[in-house]
Amino acid sequence: MNFCPSGTFLYSVRFGDTLWKLADRYNTTVEDIIDLNPGIDPDNLAVGQELCLPLIEDKIDVYDEIDPVLSLSNELRSLWEEHTKWTHRVIMSLVFDLPDLQYATERLLRNPEDFAELFDDYYGNDFAQMFKSLLTDHLVIAADLVKAAKANDTQKFTELDRTWFQNADNIARLLSENNPFWELNEWRELLYMHLEMVKNTASLFLAGQFQQEVELFDEMEMQVLAMADYMLEGILRQFPEDFDE
Repeated sequence: MNFCPSGTFLYSVRFGDTLWKLADRYNTTVEDIIDLNPGIDPDNLAVGQELCLPLIEDKIDVYDEIDPVLSLSNELRSLWEEHTKWTHRVIMSLVFDLPDLQYATERLLRNPEDFAELFDDYYGNDFAQMFKSLLTDHLVIAADLVKAAKANDTQKFTELDRTWFQNADNIARLLSENNPFWELNEWRELLYMHLEMVKNTASLFLAGQFQQEVELFDEMEMQVLAMADYMLEGILRQFPEDFDE
């Protein structure tokens, strides 16, 4: 985590960002941003890269009104990060029989509800409830997979794993069929990668390989941010009129 000097704030680069766009958005200059962030490559920003940017209080006070794109980006990124954080917490609680399992699980299962609330505004209740159901199944199956792995029940694990990837296919299909800018294969690839990382998290916990698990968690966070940004891109392209300033 970087630390920014007084009068600035920490910004995480999002899909489509350039230094010119950031300078315009935050009423500064490209040169000032470069001065605040020595060593950055101004022509090659990476999604998730952290930058220090000038803090403009009056602009932040009316954040949602003046920058709906950034507001939606933050909401999607927050939902996917919460998805990862609480999935990680539940896996840890299952593996080590922690007393917070019930409460961590309840919090995790709020995540599909929060996604459904957001999607309802764009795609209506039927889509929102279908996504909620599929994402809830995704989380429940993941927990059952961890239990099977912990019990060394290979047959059960294999059956659940097959069902889990079928569920990912269904999520990818639902998304791609309702937004022409969300590609089926792209969503399938993103979701499959997420599943593999979740499985590896459980394996590393069970094997006591905690350093590797911490390193993997950083990678998981970056990967779900990529999903959030791809989701954002599709919504912006499908509903451009909602984001005209």
